[in-house]
Amino acid sequence: MISIIIVNYNSDNYLTRCIESINNSDIESINIEIIIVNNNSFKTILNQKYKNLNLKIIENTKNLGYSKAVNIGVYESNFPIIITMNPDVVVENDTIANMYNYFNSHNSIGVLGCKVLNPDKSFQLSSRRRFPTLDIMLPYLFKLHSWGFRNRYNYMDISANKAHVVDSVSGAFMMFHRHIYTLVDGFDERFFLYFEDTDFCYKVIKKGYDVFYYPYSKIIHVKNGSRNYFNYFFIKLNLYLSFFKFIYKYKLLIRN
Repeated sequence: MISIIIVNYNSDNYLTRCIESINNSDIESINIEIIIVNNNSFKTILNQKYKNLNLKIIENTKNLGYSKAVNIGVYESNFPIIITMNPDVVVENDTIANMYNYFNSHNSIGVLGCKVLNPDKSFQLSSRRRFPTLDIMLPYLFKLHSWGFRNRYNYMDISANKAHVVDSVSGAFMMFHRHIYTLVDGFDERFFLYFEDTDFCYKVIKKGYDVFYYPYSKIIHVKNGSRNYFNYFFIKLNLYLSFFKFIYKYKLLIRN
């Protein structure tokens, strides 16, 4: 039984395709509910053919940020397994079922992520990330990988086709159990946008569970589906603010 939480902000053109892909998935044996948290977005109107889905739309009166919207969605959900999914994601037919089966058979996993692809089917580097300590981030920010150095931040020193324990996975699609969510007090609402997924994974690891990258299940992620000319700088600002909030919160300067 799975609750899928989708935070939507002016991404209805992508959201329809996202819901369509879930609807077409091989999930007949799994009870699923979909909760869309509309962050003061254009009012979401879905096609009538989805009326048989167990689907609920929550309309927020203002943009509360991603973390708070996810927490609202989880509070309104009912099932033990939770997936956070971006509205600009398309899942393959077997993605949800494969992830669900693998997750249920590995009790040590606190958060499970999958291989994330760009629309052209190329690998999206943000599928897996090390924690952004300065020794990891400085070579990344200065693009030293173009000079032959490994991009360690995105685990490019490990094959993208290998399943392995990581520091964090992409928040575009994360699976975890409700008791894990409760154990770490949910998503930190101080992260308005960006790094809330990294923060969540950090807290899960501190509780003794693994964060696991599982490349045998895939999604397509458009990335920045709600971005436009007017909010570009707002999004960039929040990216850097969240990065410094994360560093300050955990005092992560050098990797132990």
